[in-house]
Amino acid sequence: MPPAGLCFVHLSDLHFLADPSRPQHGVCSAEVFERAIPLVQAVRPDLIVVGGDLTSDEKEGSYHRARAAFARLGSPVHAVMGNHDDRRVYRSVFHPEQPATLDPVCRAFDQGSCRFVLLDSQLTGAVEGRMDAGQLAWLDADLAAHRDRPTFAFVHHPPLPIGVRWLDDLGFLNGQDLVRVVQRHPQVRAVFFGHVHQPRIWRHGGTIFASVPALAFQFSAAEQETNGRHITQETPGFRVVHARDGGGFASALHYLDGRIVPDPPADQLPEYGP
Repeated sequence: MPPAGLCFVHLSDLHFLADPSRPQHGVCSAEVFERAIPLVQAVRPDLIVVGGDLTSDEKEGSYHRARAAFARLGSPVHAVMGNHDDRRVYRSVFHPEQPATLDPVCRAFDQGSCRFVLLDSQLTGAVEGRMDAGQLAWLDADLAAHRDRPTFAFVHHPPLPIGVRWLDDLGFLNGQDLVRVVQRHPQVRAVFFGHVHQPRIWRHGGTIFASVPALAFQFSAAEQETNGRHITQETPGFRVVHARDGGGFASALHYLDGRIVPDPPADQLPEYGP
């Protein structure tokens, strides 16, 4: 039996293309997502958060494919923006009732006893990420107003360097600003991120930071340069989180080959170190 409370899925870096048959680095992202659908459905999550890079080509057709694929998952889907996304096209397809602007796609909402905060680290025209002062101030105010709710935050770029040189060079330019805001608010249980196409999980200052494998091609955790070996055919996957009544949570990585790898309990997670 799953733990009582709320269940959600974090998946990221889908890299849909308008042409679903076109491979990327030897991987067809449409086929990968097709394999993921029954595994996500089997979890029966209360909600799903997609951690950015819905597309690779930022085309309207890619977003329509993503929207159609999400509808098959059977649970509400929420998305944050990655460096391969186009805010205007995303809004026009997923939220046609809204103006199709370049404004950051960020919002917060409650579900059950938890609060979910979706952040936007996209720096227009760049691979790297940044959050402007306005969004950081909005986040600080929202967290201050909801101190009684266990909170989970989602962003595309890694707020902390992961120790892979080429990825850190293309990372979150002011990630420490986000970390400082989060750590002023102890109700933030975890910050989930994508971009790095590999699973990581640490504790840092009382907050858990965690990433997931891409639902596409993967990046090596060992290769420090873009030498060809930095892209791998390791198994895609996603993370399932069970938020318990009272504020704790348990999580596990679910791989598309059927493996389920539980994350260590929070008090046994490694402390972050650069």
